[in-house]
Amino acid sequence: MSDGLVLGVDAGGTASRAALLTLDGTAVGRGRAPGANPVTLGRDAARAHLAAAVREALGGVSAQVNGVVVGLAGDPGRCRELAVEVLAALLPCGPPVRVVGDVVTAFAAGTPAPSGTVLISGTGAIAAKITGHAVAATADGYGWLLGDEGSAFWLGRAAARHTLRALDARHPAGPLASLVTAHLLSWTGEPDRTAGAGVETGAGAGAGAGVRAETGAGVEARVEAEAGARVAELAAAVYGRAPLALAELAPLVSRAAEAGDPAALAIVAEAARRLARTAAEVREPGLPVVLAGGVLTADGPIRRAVQALLRTPPSDTADHPQRDTDTPVTDRPEVGAGDPAGTGDAVRSGDATWTRDVVRTRDVARTRDPVVARDVAGTRDVAGTRGVAGTRDVVVAGDAAGAAAWLAALPLVGPERAARTHVRFTTPPP
Repeated sequence: MSDGLVLGVDAGGTASRAALLTLDGTAVGRGRAPGANPVTLGRDAARAHLAAAVREALGGVSAQVNGVVVGLAGDPGRCRELAVEVLAALLPCGPPVRVVGDVVTAFAAGTPAPSGTVLISGTGAIAAKITGHAVAATADGYGWLLGDEGSAFWLGRAAARHTLRALDARHPAGPLASLVTAHLLSWTGEPDRTAGAGVETGAGAGAGAGVRAETGAGVEARVEAEAGARVAELAAAVYGRAPLALAELAPLVSRAAEAGDPAALAIVAEAARRLARTAAEVREPGLPVVLAGGVLTADGPIRRAVQALLRTPPSDTADHPQRDTDTPVTDRPEVGAGDPAGTGDAVRSGDATWTRDVVRTRDVARTRDPVVARDVAGTRDVAGTRGVAGTRDVVVAGDAAGAAAWLAALPLVGPERAARTHVRFTTPPP
């Protein structure tokens, strides 16, 4: 313990994490608790959760803590008051508490560089320009009702809309619609009784059993009624939960895209475009871009597509313009012409060859764009790496609580030593 200790905290709306490390990045204690955003959770709950995470990280350590940095999501003034109050009680003789936004700790979790861009996609979505480990500008982050494009909520809403429209049009359910239907029904406690069910038609459908076969018109009417009932049931399940519960559907989009579902591939590509556009609004050329948040730290099609777009110079993406409309790609008529639900022809419309190849890195050999092919192939080498990024490097964030501790150590050890130990601080715990 002679090297001194630093405490870092990263607290958002869903989880609070604290990390106590030595100045060389050796972990001494960690703590975890529910979210501590005083705006969305209330001051009392936020205080209790933040204190629980810090108390667990401190454990029985009696050595002097030399530095504390707390990254909090929410109103800066209220966050600072909360952090100072909690740390004063737990570390009465501790150092001054530095409170920063959670976007600052997210950026530091990906690179020791002092300046660059961080793109976060979790339940919500935001991009920030970081200058000298401070926020200089932001883009999006307007919340689910007004923005958060490409976030888990945005993905989940697009998936739910696609599923309802596919069912309403009586199209065969693809992987995405099937996954979403099952998940939404789990909210109601009802099983998916339509999975694998067939409809008996024709004169022999009950022959020998004395059952009168339905006429063609009767079958069609029954199928339409059942489809309408299922659509209503799923819509009721969605409206019966808080809006942000739709974020639970985001992983299903990735699963369906990996399985080749055209609608899921289209949603992924549109989410990636929107996220890349958000980052471009605050991006400083030549500086690193850090990807953070559950959607972008997960190794999957969305992260690969975003990495490919961000690592492609603007001149190379000129043929793939950003869309300004708020309508998901599967809901527009140009996608899947003749397929109202957008389930069957999405990969044959517009720039779908590019969409398929960026989203599915296993298909890199098929791409017709050599720049995209090179960048998509390169994303597997970039994923999970951290360090001072070059002109076109896009890196993935590590442990944000450890990054907060690293920020606390930075003024104590100097930039050179801090750069050498950055990976030790930010490598996620086992």
